[in-house]
Amino acid sequence: MNIFKNRTLLLLVISIVVGLVGIFWYISRLQSTLIETMALQGTSLYCDMLQEVRSSYTSEVVVRSQARGVEVTHDYLTKEGAIPLPATFSMLLGKRVGERGDGSSTRLYSEFPFPWRKAEGGPKDDFEREALQYLKQNPTKAYYRIGTFQGRESLRYARADVMRFACIKCHNTHPSSPKTDWKVGDVRGILEVVRPLDVAFIQSKANLRETAALLGVIGISGLLLLGFTISKLKNNSETLKK
Repeated sequence: MNIFKNRTLLLLVISIVVGLVGIFWYISRLQSTLIETMALQGTSLYCDMLQEVRSSYTSEVVVRSQARGVEVTHDYLTKEGAIPLPATFSMLLGKRVGERGDGSSTRLYSEFPFPWRKAEGGPKDDFEREALQYLKQNPTKAYYRIGTFQGRESLRYARADVMRFACIKCHNTHPSSPKTDWKVGDVRGILEVVRPLDVAFIQSKANLRETAALLGVIGISGLLLLGFTISKLKNNSETLKK
């Protein structure tokens, strides 16, 4: 009988411990998933904003300016009255946003960079090469990875930069263009956004430590209550026997 009681008590203790560990694991997994989901949603919206701004700049500024004889060029700073190309404007906008200090950055790259961007305009690592190949086959999707980048846990998010009607003429007729047979919808290049997640993960770990402490208090309280209840029942049982 005592052996049965001891085994029952042991099973109850094990059940409580396993339950608490399971709850902690679930909360940890839930927090990580939540961070990744929010990062993906936020970065996707950021890419939408950049692409929409670039599209509007092309149709509302570049096209109208060219019709009035304004020069549109990559080296607009060296030419009076000139304005930047859409891609140049997009990179400038991404750089300005990245200067906020949170470590975020944007980059445009392609298999066919113009000569003045040849040194930095092509894919530089495995992720960028894989993103380029994947998005050429799936231009409506996104390619992303979460891992260590430049010493920080980061989300790298890439999306296809497709050729627009307003850009076809320039790319196919420019004397320095590395490719002159573009069609609307072709994947001209890749827009990549890097978003550091280490701050979010550090905060998540701090929250998990607090959760672990709370679960520990609950577990110890539960075990003490269980021990008190069993002791009380045992005393009542001995009293009834007497």
